[in-house]
Amino acid sequence: MKIEREKAIRFGMLVTVLVIVFLSVVLGLLLRSEGKLQAGFRSPRITPTATARPSATTAQVKVTPAPTPIQVQVQRDYPPNAVDVRADGKLLYTAVNARAARKALEQYLAETAGLNLGENERLLRAGFDQTLTLEEPSGDGELLQVEEAVNTLKADEGLLPISRTVVRCVIDRGEIQTVTQENPLLAAGSRIYRSIGVSSFILSYYETTYRGQAAFSEVKTNEFAVGQGKADQVVEDGSLILAAASAEAGPAAAPIEGFTPQWPVAGTVETSFGMVDGLPHYGIDIVADSGARAVSPAEGVIVYCGPRGQLGLVIDVLHDETGCLSRIIGCERAVVELYQRVRKGEQVGVLPQSPGRNRATLRYELLVNGLPVNPEKYLSK
Repeated sequence: MKIEREKAIRFGMLVTVLVIVFLSVVLGLLLRSEGKLQAGFRSPRITPTATARPSATTAQVKVTPAPTPIQVQVQRDYPPNAVDVRADGKLLYTAVNARAARKALEQYLAETAGLNLGENERLLRAGFDQTLTLEEPSGDGELLQVEEAVNTLKADEGLLPISRTVVRCVIDRGEIQTVTQENPLLAAGSRIYRSIGVSSFILSYYETTYRGQAAFSEVKTNEFAVGQGKADQVVEDGSLILAAASAEAGPAAAPIEGFTPQWPVAGTVETSFGMVDGLPHYGIDIVADSGARAVSPAEGVIVYCGPRGQLGLVIDVLHDETGCLSRIIGCERAVVELYQRVRKGEQVGVLPQSPGRNRATLRYELLVNGLPVNPEKYLSK
């Protein structure tokens, strides 16, 4: 009896489990058909396999757009009347006002237009080829004062090149023929250069235009011929051998028509004409009283009166058309003026006066046709 009861219980339990399973399957099928999650049903375990890669024709490519650049506006603090300075539309800088902009451009032009000129070049005109405009500030220019703007333009010539035109003069001189000849009246070792005639020459003027430092055009504007004929240069080499200076003047020289000079001062010859210590002495040194009067040896015109280097005061008297010139050296002061006409024996100067000294020295030179000669050969005894 007890065994049969246990079998009945087990059979009831089995039926109950089968009913529960059946109901679960039916409920799962109903939920799947409606697209909802299955409740109380464990899906079978599936081992995944490699998924095939879709082809390029069917795959959808997801593109991530690049980030949009952010423009940052720089806020500049400009004065109310500030202007942009532009050359052919290109921004050069920003000026505080239109007046400062014009002043900077004018100063830049004035300070740089005349630089680096070539030999014989002179500035004719200068300016800017580019169109300069003053506009409302764009906010991109650097605010510069006048000096800062000038220095900025100088630092980079390409920012605003200067167009300038210069004029150049070229001198084409004619040929000069040199003739050398011997002069027996000139001391050996001496040489005199003379020019005969005036050489003609041609002046040519060229106008050259530069942009910056580069020349891009040159035009010959004028040509002038100056003078006619040909110039010759005569070189005279002296061949006279001077004797040693001595107190004896030797025989008198041939007289010169219209020229009979007197002594320029009363005194004694200390040094004569000739060689002294190996050097030529082209005159005579006369020792006279201190403060004595120096006179003109003959009638003539004062053609020089003034200091001349180490010689001190020099007085030159040209004796009309005789070709003779008297040179008086060593006066303390002159009593004549330049181009004054003097008579023979008329005072021209005063010898020096020194305390404790009662003698002074005057030097007298005589030139005939530009050559020094021994004055004692012409002076009256």
